Amino acid sequence: MILPECIILQQEAANPATSCERLVQLSQRSTELSRLVANNSNAPSEVLKILGLSADVATRHLVATNPNTPKETLIELLNEFPKPVLSNPQFQALCLTSPQLLHQIPAATLRLLVQFKTAPESFLNWVENHSEPDVLAGLDFSANTGLSS
Repeated sequence: MILPECIILQQEAANPATSCERLVQLSQRSTELSRLVANNSNAPSEVLKILGLSADVATRHLVATNPNTPKETLIELLNEFPKPVLSNPQFQALCLTSPQLLHQIPAATLRLLVQFKTAPESFLNWVENHSEPDVLAGLDFSANTGLSS
């Protein structure tokens, strides 16, 4: 039995063994394939950066969850998809290795983010040390987060 071309392309876009070059090509073919590429653990960061600007909300959401997403793109997606970005291992690494990027987060977004239980402790510690009092008011110091009271 021969599979239709669309099924073959979908399988290729979702397969982590697909080459980066091929994923670039597939991401440009359709919204459906872009979503599959955005969810692919082997998707190159350059493609994820472009897909992070997609008009398709589902594609951008998948980019927010992909650990290969560039740090700058995660910062851009934070306001729209706070929980997926906070849960992304790349964001957790960003808090430890590139805290200067956190200065790009608007105060209004910081106020929202500190309310999520999924926020990494490294992020909450950064907020505690670098934020305005109105942002700090949103931190739950009574929770068992290791933050000072």
